Amino acid sequence: MSDAALRFVDVSCQFGHEQVVNKVSFDVQPSEIVCLLGPSGCGKTTSLRLAGGMETLSGGEIWMAGQCVANQQMARPPETRGIGFLFQDFALFPHLSIADNVSFGIRNLADSEKRARVSMLLEKVDLAGFEDKFPDTLSGGEQQRAALARALAPRPKLVLMDEPFSNLDPQLRDQMRDLTMHLLKQSKAAGLIVTHDAADALRMADRIAVLNKGDLLQIATPQEIYFQPAQYDVATMFGPVNRLHGQVEAGVLSCGFGTCAVDAADGTYQIGMRPESLSLQKGDEPGLSFTAELNHIRAFGSEWLADLSGADVAGWHARLRQAHAPQVGAHKIYVSARHLMLFRV
Repeated sequence: MSDAALRFVDVSCQFGHEQVVNKVSFDVQPSEIVCLLGPSGCGKTTSLRLAGGMETLSGGEIWMAGQCVANQQMARPPETRGIGFLFQDFALFPHLSIADNVSFGIRNLADSEKRARVSMLLEKVDLAGFEDKFPDTLSGGEQQRAALARALAPRPKLVLMDEPFSNLDPQLRDQMRDLTMHLLKQSKAAGLIVTHDAADALRMADRIAVLNKGDLLQIATPQEIYFQPAQYDVATMFGPVNRLHGQVEAGVLSCGFGTCAVDAADGTYQIGMRPESLSLQKGDEPGLSFTAELNHIRAFGSEWLADLSGADVAGWHARLRQAHAPQVGAHKIYVSARHLMLFRV
C-alpha cells in the first residue's frame, strides 16, 4: 500500500442486519482535505469512526501511512493511530483549564516544550491569554478554536472532524472553516471531515466523497463534482437541479428545447441544469434555448431568483446574474451545452 495518510480498501460495516458502509474504497493523501458528504444515515459518520478506531469493520482493510491499522482480524486502538479529533460538541474537558485541555495529548513532552507548544497554538487560534480559563467561560466559537488547538497539539498526520461547524452561527461558521483549513494546510496534516452541508465541502475540500445508503457514489474535486456529477442524486446534494428528458444519437442531444452537440454515448438521458446556468442573454457557445414565464422575482445578493412556468419547466427555478431585475413575463432563456448535466437512464 502507498503512504497515504488514510486508505479504505473495500471497507464494510454492518450493525445487525443493516449494512451501514458497503465496500467503500478511497484515500486521503498527506496534507489533503477530503470531505465525506451525504444525508443523515448515509454511513459518513460510521466511516469516520472506523478510521478513528471507534467502530469495528466487518470487511476490508484500513491503512494509515503505509501500515494496516484494521481488518477483520485486528484493529489498532485509536491512541496508536496518530490522529487528532474535532467533534461537533467540542468535547472539551470541563474540569480542565484551556491550557490543560490543549496539552492533554502531549503530556509526554517536557514541561517547557509543552508550555511553548500550547502557547503557540493558542496564539494561532486567537486565544492567547486564555490559558487559565475554563471551557464554560468561553463562547461557542472560542470553545471550537480551543478544540482545534487540542486536535493539532500532538502534530497528528490525520485529523478527523465530525460536523465540526454545525453548532456555530453562519458568520462564525465561515470563520472557523477558513481557520481550520489554514491550520491544517500549515501543519501539513491531512483532514477527513464529515458534513451534510455542501457549502462546507465546496469551501474546504481538495476532494469530496459523496456517500448515500452506505455506498460511495463519487469522489472528485469540488469543481468536478459540482459541474460533472456522476449521478442525479449527487447533483442534488449541491442544490436544486432543473431536469427534463432527452435522447443522444451520434453526439447530438435532442429534447423538447431543440438539439445541440454533446460529448455523450447514444442513449436516453435525464438532462440537469442548475438554476445559475440559465441566462436571459444568448452567449457565443452552442446550447439550448426555450421560452418560459418568469414569476416571483426577488433579489438574492448580486443575483435574481425567479420561478419558471411553461411547457416542460413546471417547478423550475433560475438564478440570473444581471445588474437589473428582469421583468415578470415571457422570456427567451438560454443554457450553454457545457452547463448541461447528462444522467443515463
